[in-house]
Amino acid sequence: MPRRKFISLLIFVAFCSVTFYAYAYNLPKFFPFNKKNALGEWQEKIFKNKVLYSIEPTHEGGYLSAKSNKACSGIFYKIKFHPKEFPLISWKWKIVSFPKKNKDKNVKGGWLEKDDYAARVYVIFPSFIFTNTKAIEYIWDENLPEGTILTSPYWRNIKLIVIESGRKNIDQWATEERNIHKDYVLAFRNQPGNVGAIALMTDTDNTLSSAEALYKEIKVGYRK
Repeated sequence: MPRRKFISLLIFVAFCSVTFYAYAYNLPKFFPFNKKNALGEWQEKIFKNKVLYSIEPTHEGGYLSAKSNKACSGIFYKIKFHPKEFPLISWKWKIVSFPKKNKDKNVKGGWLEKDDYAARVYVIFPSFIFTNTKAIEYIWDENLPEGTILTSPYWRNIKLIVIESGRKNIDQWATEERNIHKDYVLAFRNQPGNVGAIALMTDTDNTLSSAEALYKEIKVGYRK
């Protein structure tokens, strides 16, 4: 296991854990990514090399571009709400290119190599008791079928949910809406605490390849 990335991931989640109580309710929160300074309210955590996150404010209504070349860094926004009261999150994303993964399941370290994804959306559930911190990752994977739920190879408290699969919709915008509360119960088999942050990541540090994804119109903390 590449321990440096493992420790960095825990630090990333822990940072949200110890700071989220200072943030008041301000919901729903919408991120249109249609202004040049739209990343000013986000923070970045670099795990290995730096993913190029940039705003394209005038193209296709505005979007966030994420380009990774042998890199792993994420951006996150701290926000506080309880998912039972405000359960929904929605966004649009587009895959331009996937990481190049080895399709041989017998390759040593293959499970860790597969933990590179062109697009991830995190919902983080912090706790002052560090080992109780949890996270859901919504991912778009080239091969895993939709509906697959995985446990992160780095930490059992991170669950990955595949909500888009394959190349059928590559280079097209896909619209997602998820019920955070229901997904948490499905993944962890218990009730969630407060959401403390959301995050985005496009990473290719394990495959040592490249990937590109676009994100836009993120809305979080609302109900029908």
